[in-house]
Amino acid sequence: MTGGYIANSPRRRNVFIVATVVGSVVVGVLNIVSPAGSAGHSHGALAHVTTAIHLDQPAGLAIAPNGDLIIADQQLNEVLVRLPSGKLFVIAGTGTAGFSGDGGRALDAQLRNPTAVALSANGTIFVDDQGNNRVRALLPNGRIKTVAGNGATGGSRYKVGSVATSVAMSPNDVTIGPRGRLYLATANEVLGLSASGTIVSVLDLTSTPGVKLQYPDCDPESIGFDPTGNLFLGCGSRDLIERMTNGRFAKVESQYRPHDFPGMAFTKGGALLIANGEVLFEVIDNHATALIGLTTFPHSVICVPSGIAVSSNGTIYTDCQSGDGFDTGAGLAKITPGGGIVLLRLWKEQ
Repeated sequence: MTGGYIANSPRRRNVFIVATVVGSVVVGVLNIVSPAGSAGHSHGALAHVTTAIHLDQPAGLAIAPNGDLIIADQQLNEVLVRLPSGKLFVIAGTGTAGFSGDGGRALDAQLRNPTAVALSANGTIFVDDQGNNRVRALLPNGRIKTVAGNGATGGSRYKVGSVATSVAMSPNDVTIGPRGRLYLATANEVLGLSASGTIVSVLDLTSTPGVKLQYPDCDPESIGFDPTGNLFLGCGSRDLIERMTNGRFAKVESQYRPHDFPGMAFTKGGALLIANGEVLFEVIDNHATALIGLTTFPHSVICVPSGIAVSSNGTIYTDCQSGDGFDTGAGLAKITPGGGIVLLRLWKEQ
């Protein structure tokens, strides 16, 4: 996922659900173009070097097969890429909150509080443009378009066969599911979209057989698929729960209380990674182990994990929305397969 924390915002008490879902096809990773012509990237006009030396409020992460880290920054109103070399590029957004630019260059388009990103196999990056009540696609040719949402706040039931751009919605997260299908969480449903932008599946979370929720609705805020195709959802109740293949739900973790826009990802071995409060947890066999948290780094560095991404070699990245709490703004933390933890601050390893 996609996820994060808005400074001074109220906390939500959330829940995770998992469901087995069968998908079809959609769209992967934008060919990042470095103006400087860095190794592995061609020249072109799809990206520009940011003059900022740090992020502001990163809320969602995804990672490309080549190691490029895709970052949605809700305060900057931009989507950025951090290359393995540490160089940082803007690939979407002008930096001014608003809605504009569909059909044109992503760099000339306005976003409003983007909170999550998801990468498809063909190079497309899907962005939860939450402040605009839309999901937008950054195409491999550098252009942008809306793929879901008409800009109005949504909360009604959704119908299979509807065109996704014609319905009101309040998307909270996006992810790529089995067979490359795009899924998004909105209101009390999880929607699956076809490659043509039609709603082809609706998972209604009004009822959760097998688990009694504290609140009547799930209100999913975070979604992700494990390697076997099970769908996990972070909901507005209190516990972490799982929906089995027989349609019933069961808890897999309790007392899940993340900040807004909580992150979620899975290791290659299938372990669930979640941002829970001020801590990044790894959940294996219903047992949670803390990996990184508020007091991980010395010298008054404050790290509140939110977005999470896992590279092909098992390296875990999480953004730290509070950065070091002082003048360097937000940063990133990297956990190597051997357990080493590195703070990536000012785009240089500290």
